[in-house]
Amino acid sequence: MVLIVLSLGAGLCDGCLEDERLALFQLKPFFHFIDHRVQYLNYDDSVEEKESSSDCCEWERVVCNPTSGRITHLSLDVPYVETSYDLVDIVEYNYMGSQEENYWYLNASLFLPFEELQNLSLRGNSVAGCIVNQGFERFSSRLNKLEILDLSENYFNNSILTSLSGLSSLNSLNLANNKFTGSNSTYGKANL
Repeated sequence: MVLIVLSLGAGLCDGCLEDERLALFQLKPFFHFIDHRVQYLNYDDSVEEKESSSDCCEWERVVCNPTSGRITHLSLDVPYVETSYDLVDIVEYNYMGSQEENYWYLNASLFLPFEELQNLSLRGNSVAGCIVNQGFERFSSRLNKLEILDLSENYFNNSILTSLSGLSSLNSLNLANNKFTGSNSTYGKANL
């Protein structure tokens, strides 16, 4: 009987892998809401956030493979919060105006530990590009399961397109509402 119980549970993982959990904590300075659940705007217009479990597979923005414990979906898009009036984008709520002075450059190599990542959303984070030699071209060697990438509502320009060209596993790429110019402008979602 003990052998049957052990064999049934042998394929299941009880939480995210340590290297991926550490990688999430390296991303936290850039995506501070990564391990919190944004609930609603309080009566005093402050955002209430609730801390999540220490097991990152239980976090609201993370989906793991139940067998391997590896992260497959990571939603680091700027969350929306409910108010009594409407849904409000937290970026809009925090800065109340133009985001251009708040843009930043991403070190995409911080995502390399997520070897089974299939879906990554970075919508609305005011990312203007990637750090030199640390762009999305780094994904092609290790993140060969990435099928969906959402980079919409950021400040990427035409230079991001070269960095994305090596991602042969992509089926869907969303580049809507970025800063593309010229005849090669991309304004929407592409199914590849």
